[in-house]
Amino acid sequence: MGLATMTLIAIVLAPAPAPVGMAQRAPRLSPEAERAQTHYRVGVDLLRSEDFEGAVKAFQSAIDLNPKFTLAYYGLGRSLMGLRRYAGAIDAYGQCRDLYIARAGQKFSGQIDATRYRQDRLMELNELARQFSTGPQTQQTQDTLRQIQNAIRRTNLDVEIGSNIDIDVSVPAFVSVALGSAYFRANRIADAEREYKAAIAADDKAGEAHNNLAVVYMLTSRAEDAAKEVALAEKSGFRVNPDLKRDIADRRKK
Repeated sequence: MGLATMTLIAIVLAPAPAPVGMAQRAPRLSPEAERAQTHYRVGVDLLRSEDFEGAVKAFQSAIDLNPKFTLAYYGLGRSLMGLRRYAGAIDAYGQCRDLYIARAGQKFSGQIDATRYRQDRLMELNELARQFSTGPQTQQTQDTLRQIQNAIRRTNLDVEIGSNIDIDVSVPAFVSVALGSAYFRANRIADAEREYKAAIAADDKAGEAHNNLAVVYMLTSRAEDAAKEVALAEKSGFRVNPDLKRDIADRRKK
């Protein structure tokens, strides 16, 4: 198998996931937010049936109604990846990431507001998890699932402790992996490397991020670093493509 084919196997569309603890009380949504949720669910169904054009329109409608709807940007990015519109996917995933960053730096006037934010975040994560819990379970899906479950556990812990009104959550690993893969497909290798490293910083057991970073290192003549990332990917339980391992071993010999 050639390097180009192997690379396409190694770098995959960041999939999506399955539920863990549910948020405690769902706050009432505004009429616009309710309508945005309706469009979002339509987008999810269309994405699942691989009607990517229809999904793009549905997710964009959700965003038009609620410009801070993080998961709608994530769904939009996945839909655009399906259409191979990598520049658009980068923009959508980037918007999703930026919303998480903005929320992470947000200050709240009291514990009630901070807790409400965390419960909203739990609702989003559980919704994303629920969507894909019954879908095809590829290795990448399972790894993304574990990343989302880890984000849910961390957010649940913050809710239980309930003593900090500063939101200090990083961008979820699954968002950074998705953005990194969009950059990779667009041949923006340095940007892909940055996002894969961001995913690992958020979740050091993100096997797909280690695997994809190994590909980046191999393509940029850093075979020793690539071998280390392969070992970390496998330690996390991610099955690395044998062709990738063989190519890295050949480059190390040279």
